[in-house]
Amino acid sequence: MKINWKIILILALTSVLRFWNLGNVPPHLTPDEASLGYNAYSILKTGKDEYGTFLPTVFKSFGDFKPGFYVYLTVPFVAIFGLNEWSVRLPSAVSGVITVWLLYLIVRKLFTEHRSLATVAAFVAATNPWLIYFSRGAWEVNLALCLTLAGIYFLLRSFDNQRYFVLCVLSFAITLVTYQGAKLSTGIVVLILLILYWKEILKFGSKSLALGLVAGLVISLPIFLSFFTGQTGRLNVFSVFSYPRPKEYLQAFLDEGGEKVGDINYYLFHTETYNFARGVLGRYFNHFSDRFLFFEGDWANPRHTAPNHGMLLLSDIVLLVLGFVALVRYGAKSLSAGRQGVWFIWLWLLLAPLPSALSRDQVHAVRALNESVPMIILLAFGLWYLIGLVMRSRMRVFLCAVVCMLYVGSILYFLDTYFIHLPAHDSKLWEYGYKQIVQTVTPIQKAYKAVKVQQSFAQPYIYFLFFQKYNPAKYQKQAKLVASEYKNDVGYVTKIDNIEFVPIDWSVVRGERGTLFVADPIRIPPEDSKDENQFSLIREIKYLNNRDIAFRIIEVK
Repeated sequence: MKINWKIILILALTSVLRFWNLGNVPPHLTPDEASLGYNAYSILKTGKDEYGTFLPTVFKSFGDFKPGFYVYLTVPFVAIFGLNEWSVRLPSAVSGVITVWLLYLIVRKLFTEHRSLATVAAFVAATNPWLIYFSRGAWEVNLALCLTLAGIYFLLRSFDNQRYFVLCVLSFAITLVTYQGAKLSTGIVVLILLILYWKEILKFGSKSLALGLVAGLVISLPIFLSFFTGQTGRLNVFSVFSYPRPKEYLQAFLDEGGEKVGDINYYLFHTETYNFARGVLGRYFNHFSDRFLFFEGDWANPRHTAPNHGMLLLSDIVLLVLGFVALVRYGAKSLSAGRQGVWFIWLWLLLAPLPSALSRDQVHAVRALNESVPMIILLAFGLWYLIGLVMRSRMRVFLCAVVCMLYVGSILYFLDTYFIHLPAHDSKLWEYGYKQIVQTVTPIQKAYKAVKVQQSFAQPYIYFLFFQKYNPAKYQKQAKLVASEYKNDVGYVTKIDNIEFVPIDWSVVRGERGTLFVADPIRIPPEDSKDENQFSLIREIKYLNNRDIAFRIIEVK
């Protein structure tokens, strides 16, 4: 068998970009990452989650509910490497490498006339900022994307061998027990495949169809049941339809035109249906904007993108235009099988932003992650087309050097923003400081009657569980979630042993002798805690920009 050294080198590059310094970049675990890791640790040690539920399919997390496949996939990594940043992020990083490999295989199946296109697509995917970014954190959506590509690949393989159909259905079904948003993102992919390949699927034997259907239902049944057990409440929080205009705002707007609710003008121009349609369409087109793709990325959620960088490389501005031209030309010339592949790319590209467009955020790189795949294939067509133009030119050596300089320069620019600047620039966004709090407090914890830590939606308790490797059996006996003041939002844990997670009003608590306080400099002002006769500064933790103070740890004498 001939060894394909090109794809081996590309996968090696993919691995380096996803595994190098994985424990330190991003600079800190998010609460969700810590929760995934600690629950995997709890399953490993006790067979139960942090709340004592035996082998749940859906995990309770801060009052939210998460499908649990990522947790179970993390268990063997925690068993081998221990409970740390590396072991929690490793399943996603591995999925990121497999994603590139699957994309290579899918492009080979969709566009069989041009095998070199698959290699180009793999290279584009290997260096794509969107995929790199979400492969380097414990993002369930990244694992779900990998499984989605597996489902697509196994469907294409099943046209030659029906036994792959069961694997196809299983792959799609497992996405539902991996990521909440897969209900829509996977559903879009499955719908497109059914529309394009229904004739081929109907040729399968009844045994293959029945076996695949049963397997898919068994895997996904717990997720469908969660709709009836109150485990999808936060869908209301994130849905754009949960935020109609305030009546006062609407009335003020109508008063400007001398209109009122019930008038013909209201029904023609001002109904809430029109308002939601405008909001959804605006969010939808944001995901194709230059601001999102090239220059700023997820501006609504800066933690989802490298600073001052979009979801694609800067050089992709040119490749996107060339890719559009090349894919249109290929679709016009190709036979029916080739046209199915072209239609699949166009339809997926057009529909992929919907899970994000239907949410409350103006853009959302996580919910729109599936958009990266058809976008990468479009870019691959552009690069493939550009290579062809360059190789046919009399100035091919010069042009090849220019193209390489621009492309490599764009990659290096992204790597600089991600590996060099992100840790310092965005350490606050990544909740930097909680690990350092645990490292400082743990050795002296027993010396105090109470340790009071500033409560927040960063869920400080989960960092103590994670970094202390707190005995899961012991915690399960005291696990208690306090409801949030915001309906359907996440809750709080208020106590672990002598550590209390509470709001801190320094003007009230500054006289509590023998207590250790942990809070940011707003809640423990330096100017009101510098008297050495009353207070002892244990540690000030700075963000990685080495300028701003994240937390102050103060003992009241």
